[in-house]
Amino acid sequence: MARSGAFKDRPLWRRLQTIHHEIKEGKFPNASTLAMALAVSSKTVQRDLDYLRDELDAPIQFDRLENGYSYSRSDYVLPFLPVDGKDLFSIGVAAQFLELFGGTPLGRDLKDCYERLALLMPPAVRLRPEIVMEKLALRATAFRPVREKTWEAVSEALQRGVSLSIRYHRPGEAAGDPRVIRPYAFVLAGRDWMVLAEDQAAGQVKLFYLARIEGASLTGARYTIPRDFDAERFFRHTFGLFVGDAKPFRMRVRFSPAVSDEVRELVFHPEQKIETTSAGEAVLEMPAQSIKEARRFVLAYGKDAVALDPPELIADLRQEAQALARSYDEKPARKKRT
Repeated sequence: MARSGAFKDRPLWRRLQTIHHEIKEGKFPNASTLAMALAVSSKTVQRDLDYLRDELDAPIQFDRLENGYSYSRSDYVLPFLPVDGKDLFSIGVAAQFLELFGGTPLGRDLKDCYERLALLMPPAVRLRPEIVMEKLALRATAFRPVREKTWEAVSEALQRGVSLSIRYHRPGEAAGDPRVIRPYAFVLAGRDWMVLAEDQAAGQVKLFYLARIEGASLTGARYTIPRDFDAERFFRHTFGLFVGDAKPFRMRVRFSPAVSDEVRELVFHPEQKIETTSAGEAVLEMPAQSIKEARRFVLAYGKDAVALDPPELIADLRQEAQALARSYDEKPARKKRT
């Protein structure tokens, strides 16, 4: 007879996990040894074993030679997790969301997980994946596709703590010579996947776009991520991605009233400050570490944004604006008549 509320019975769930693990690991536990390990009676263990066998279809058998229990099939897994309909919907939304990030198996794997969980849920809370998709509209933007082999190699390196040999290419350049990196963390910016890793030869932590990595392979050399390393702290002096050896600076940008409300709605950096002028203009101040990245940020707002600091950024934008003006002032060369 099934136990009411088994999904909410955490002590039961923990006991079932322990019993399953002991059997799965080939330790041949029996009722007495399990009772001692779980600090319960042998009768409780026997009821749990019956529950596993009768309700969860566990292929439990008693081995008389080993005087303990074993599974007749090695592929058996516990067929439920303590989740409810709300959890399942959240997993489905996450699966659809991650499918936007092309080139990685994350969305596919999570969707497979969702479908397996959905089959185990009671009909009242079960949601088919297509229903979740109907309730969620996601719009894709431009991204850099990642080779699945690259994703798998970097993932395994992170999980096992093993260095990775890669060839890396920058835009407009061929892939360079092999280099060894020690991955510290995945970084997701927009729809681009990167890995924050120590370049072993340079002795420096850098960002590598996964889409620009070629020939990734595990080296077998183990490493340990420094205890004091913190990815968030690594980016603390910039609102974007570019760090390198550049000196951090504070940038100030004034926005026209037309876009100031939008700017005030956004959080670009935890340490940003926004003031409002008497004319209704928003003045944003925040840390940065790349003039190039700051320039792109300001130019994205066109004529509605004007840099106030630092002087280097102002000079860079002036030069860029002059180059843009020349591009639009020049008349296209007329084709000669033949």
